[in-house]
Amino acid sequence: MSTETTTIESILNLSEAMTNLDGDAELLEEILDIFIDTAEDQLQNIQNCIEAEDVKQVAVQAHGMKGGASNFCAKKFVRSALRLEIKAKDGNLDGAQELLEGMKAAFEDLKEVSVVINWDEIARNWEE
Repeated sequence: MSTETTTIESILNLSEAMTNLDGDAELLEEILDIFIDTAEDQLQNIQNCIEAEDVKQVAVQAHGMKGGASNFCAKKFVRSALRLEIKAKDGNLDGAQELLEGMKAAFEDLKEVSVVINWDEIARNWEE
């Protein structure tokens, strides 16, 4: 197993995601691309909600991002979003900024690996 594959798999579980999507690599790529394209604005929205001390919207936004990242099994990002969602649902934003920073770091990892995924190879390997 190459270092690249290990790195990708440590950020998102392509095998599990392909299973969940019945081997549709094109759909998986599209879902990941949409997430990458929209996540920065969503993360900024969470930042704004934290600054406004809007615990309900922090929970809603973190939950939505958690769901989006679950579609392609980005477990590290999902864990970070879940922690923030739970904190906000408990009505407490103490430490929320640090949790958001964890989400941002996980997102940066996703962006980095998204550009090195060979979708044709993923599709071919799934069919074999």
